Amino acid sequence: MNALNALQRPLQDSYASKETGDLLALGIKPDLAEHEYAAVESILSVRGVDINAFREQRQQHLKSADLQNADDEKLAGLSKRLIAQVIDTVGVALLLALLGLLITVTMPNLFKQTNRVAMILWLLYQLFKDGFDGQSLGKRIMHIRVVHRETEHPCNLTQSFLRNILALTVVDWVFALGRKQLRLGDMVAGTKVVKE
Repeated sequence: MNALNALQRPLQDSYASKETGDLLALGIKPDLAEHEYAAVESILSVRGVDINAFREQRQQHLKSADLQNADDEKLAGLSKRLIAQVIDTVGVALLLALLGLLITVTMPNLFKQTNRVAMILWLLYQLFKDGFDGQSLGKRIMHIRVVHRETEHPCNLTQSFLRNILALTVVDWVFALGRKQLRLGDMVAGTKVVKE
């Protein structure tokens, strides 16, 4: 007990100069050591703050932080998402090109139509690829899935269109570098990409 008091005394002197609002904000931080928390609580008690209400607020804040950390752990990493995007963009284009080549070799008079159809199929795939149980070919290979941000139900065709129409712009992927790793398309569609 004397050791705890020895640790609290310098902290109390330091914290005593802080405003009550600053101490309330400091006291709910999850990384605060027990003796630091006790020092903050001691000063707040002297200042007439309802300590029981303060403790309840701290518990709610800690639970919220735990839920946020658990949600962040489920998010798919940027590297997996980029690899899935390459598979979906380049891989599917190559498959369609091979199919087009096969049709052109066997039926040369359909060459122009085959190219147009292949481009249309590629574009449609890019727009609606995540609308089938939340997974495109690339996402299935990388074991990630697009889900609704709140319900975590798999992405539907409308959400897939909304999130992927913006993927055709470079600006869309810049947003994925943020803390939440949400592309602009994810923000508009209300989706996120999670590990399977």
